Order: sequence, then structure tokens, then C-alpha cells
Amino acid sequence: MKLLINEWRKYLKNTRSAIIIPIILFLILIIYFCTVNLFVTHTSKSISAENSNDVFLISIMICYKFINFISIIYASNVLSSEISKGTIKFILTRPYQRYKILLAKIAAITLLMPVFLIISVIICLLLQILTIHHMPEFSIIIKYIEIHGLFILAITIFFSTFALMLSSMFNSSALVTGSCIVYYFFASGLWATINYFYFHLPEDGWIYKLNPLNVNSYLIELMADAIEKPVQSEFFITLAANIAYALIFFLVATLIFRRRDISLSN
Repeated sequence: MKLLINEWRKYLKNTRSAIIIPIILFLILIIYFCTVNLFVTHTSKSISAENSNDVFLISIMICYKFINFISIIYASNVLSSEISKGTIKFILTRPYQRYKILLAKIAAITLLMPVFLIISVIICLLLQILTIHHMPEFSIIIKYIEIHGLFILAITIFFSTFALMLSSMFNSSALVTGSCIVYYFFASGLWATINYFYFHLPEDGWIYKLNPLNVNSYLIELMADAIEKPVQSEFFITLAANIAYALIFFLVATLIFRRRDISLSN
């Protein structure tokens, strides 16, 4: 618990990210809702209940994408920056096992992102009331929060463990951050290319869908379906695969981090 509290203190002391990141998201949401308001005003169309739900859905998707990107940035720097600066040595002087240090870092980021989502939802609702003067249905609000919150947790845990695995190998924060961003945006396309030229696996097969390069993209596709349809068993299988890969990344990170000589860091 002390390690988790210390990690939270680091985020709170980092005033630059604590102020700039919410402001950027707030400005993006203002631009979006003002654009919707101008469109409604110039077309002289009133917003129906269904359209209000769609407006809220798009705003939540904006927040979802933004929070995913921020979680990757946080996870990429949570260990690699401490190793490169040498500050990790102060933590290692305390009687904590190394796997607990890594676990505290994952837990801190994982708990931070849903809080960020809830705050973003409140901002979205306020902006929607002020601009288009229509509230989405309460059941829709709860449904969208549950779906996107669950996916934010899954993506955050996956990339946190992946970033920690890379950070346990390399000192460079830029290398870890760049690798995570490339993985997030281009992994599924890379897997599709590799499969097309070498493996020729059917795209509707489990081996293709649950490949570690493709599992996150497929999870996002299932999220889009879950918004309109009931959750299928395929969703839980993919989520379980995502968690399994995260556990593998964490085990590899722990094994490397336990045997690494931190005194060699700059």
C-alpha cells in the first residue's frame, strides 16, 4: 500500500502533466460540442433523444482514445525514466521485493485511468447541457461508462505490463515510449501483413484474432459491437487472452528486473 501511495504522490507532484493533460482534453471536447451546436443551429434541427445519445457516445469515444494514449505515455515512463535517471536506486534501498515495486506502478496507472474517465464523463455531460441542451438517457450513460471503463482497464493493464517489460530491458524512455505507441497503432496492421505473406491464416480463426499483435484491435472491435448488441462470449474469451498476455509480460518484466544490476544505470 505504501508503494501505491508513493506512486500516486509522484503523479500529483507532476504538476505539468496534471494540469496540461486535462486542459488539452477539455479543449478538444469544447471544440467538438461547439461544432455540434453550430451544426444544429445552422440546420435548424432539434436534437432528439436518440441523437443526444449519439452525441454523448462520440464524446466518450474521444475521451476513451485520449485516455488510452495518455495511459501508454504514463506506462512507458513510469519505470524507464527512473532507471535512466538513477532514482530507482532509492526505492531499491527499501525492503521491498522488486515484483511489488512493478505491481505498485501498474496498480497506480490502472486506478488513475478510470478516475480520469469519470471526470471526463462529467465534463462531457456539462458541455452537452450547455451546448445542445439535451441530456442522454441515464441507462445509456451507465452503459457507455461500463463498456469504455472496462476497455480502458484492459488496455491500460496490457500496455503497462508491456512497457514495464521493455523498461526492465532498456534505459531509454524514448525507446520504450516509441515502441508502445508503434505497438498500439500499427501492431494489427503488421500482423495482417505478416499473415498475408507467410502464414495465410483465416481471419475469422482464433489463432489470427487472439495473436498478441492483434488482440487489442480485436477487443476494440468487440467494444463497438457491445455498444449496440448484447455482450457475446467471444468478448470474454478475447478479454481473457488480453489479461493472459499482460500476465506473461509482467512475469518477464519481474524476472529481468530481479536480475538486473540497477547500478549500471546512468
